[in-house]
Amino acid sequence: MQTIRLNEIGSVIAEKFKGKKYITCYVASNAVTPTASLIALTNYIKTGAQLPFMRMVSLLLLGEVPYVEASLQDKIMAYSIFSGAAMRKAVNEGHAYYLPCTLANLESMIGKDRPFQPDVVITRVTKDPRSGIYNLGPSLEAMYTAIDNAQLVIAEMDDGMPFVLGGNLDKSSIDYLIVDDGIRGIHPYVTGLEDLPRRARQGIRRAGELIVKHFIRDGVTLQIGIGEITDAIASLIKDARPRDLGCQTELYGDGLMSLQKEGIITNRHKEMNRWYSTTSLLLGSNVLYEFANMRPDLQLRPCTYTNAAHIIRANGSERFPFISINTAVGVDLGGNVWADYIDQTRYYGGVGGQPDFVRALNDPRYGVAIIVMLSTTTSGITKIVKAHPAGVTLTACSFDNIAVVTEHGVADLRGLGAGCKARALAHIADESVRDDLLRYIDEKKQLFIAPRHSRKLNGFIPYDGSTRLD
Repeated sequence: MQTIRLNEIGSVIAEKFKGKKYITCYVASNAVTPTASLIALTNYIKTGAQLPFMRMVSLLLLGEVPYVEASLQDKIMAYSIFSGAAMRKAVNEGHAYYLPCTLANLESMIGKDRPFQPDVVITRVTKDPRSGIYNLGPSLEAMYTAIDNAQLVIAEMDDGMPFVLGGNLDKSSIDYLIVDDGIRGIHPYVTGLEDLPRRARQGIRRAGELIVKHFIRDGVTLQIGIGEITDAIASLIKDARPRDLGCQTELYGDGLMSLQKEGIITNRHKEMNRWYSTTSLLLGSNVLYEFANMRPDLQLRPCTYTNAAHIIRANGSERFPFISINTAVGVDLGGNVWADYIDQTRYYGGVGGQPDFVRALNDPRYGVAIIVMLSTTTSGITKIVKAHPAGVTLTACSFDNIAVVTEHGVADLRGLGAGCKARALAHIADESVRDDLLRYIDEKKQLFIAPRHSRKLNGFIPYDGSTRLD
């Protein structure tokens, strides 16, 4: 392992891959995005120095992503598996590629002899001063696979980064360690619940109340996705005070931390990884990162483990079910869900691990996958529509056994036919479109036929709490 400065990263890569036409670089993502290295590499490219064409593969990059400039696309191109605002803009403008892949299948994309096997890895590490052991900090995801298959591993040294158990890295895996005062700290990520309109906050609370009332009980194991809605749901779970919850998730944020701090999450009843929470990455406030430092009851595992169907099912049972809670862009009357596109021409973010948990929990013996969302956007556009936009990726399909929750109620689609699914979903849509959706269902009876032996509205549970919508 050699020590270098930030301004040497470009020349190190150029020397290692002299004569190659193109190389693939896997970039550490989320909280540990190596922003200073990405800026230094981009500046080197701008000098006109000779480098192979670079394919930059990553999950969610936080902070500046300088190499998505339109003028650089003949030298470097981003391939994003999950995107934030900067990468989303670049993809929609044609300056970056979206690489659809679930987290459970990430090794099939970047593993040995796979299409995006990395030549280079750029990451960051911290070091335990007592043992001398290096650690990848709060984001493991698929870093072990990337590092094991790369020819060159470059790591920023970040003494201020938390040492999170489960993410150790032997120093022999690091070729170049960047020691430089220009290295930036890890990235906090704070959701903007308080910035939402009052009605949206009320709606989120109502949806959360429904989930707590109908799905949360002592001993369940939780997976909670990212965003304002899921953070609010964690707060409502804390207020309900269930006992001995478990946690196995792809992303661990402030909401789950609050449950663990309160002793609500103990992992007592998990069959796999009992007594500690498992996640592939942590993303949230600096308080979260401090909380995670050297904690034996919170550990990292690769996303191909946390999102593996057999691991999810091992931690779910009829007595202690696995409850997966994620959000979406929209749902149609068939029960099809989409999360990475708004429509075919407007990319939003990525599928993440939502399909992994949906498919793992198709059998209700193990638990349930819940899609929670407001029934409309903040500008009043309905999220429950007659048919999904043509060409978008579906994170759950009509044949998946899911429950959909909005501020108006629960549509538990498990075991329902097409007609019953459509009626249940129409009833949790916004009042402004509900009658239109029901008329459409009646007009298309050949598509949405319902059982003739029963007049019961199957699958629909209305909101009956006290939170009003202004």
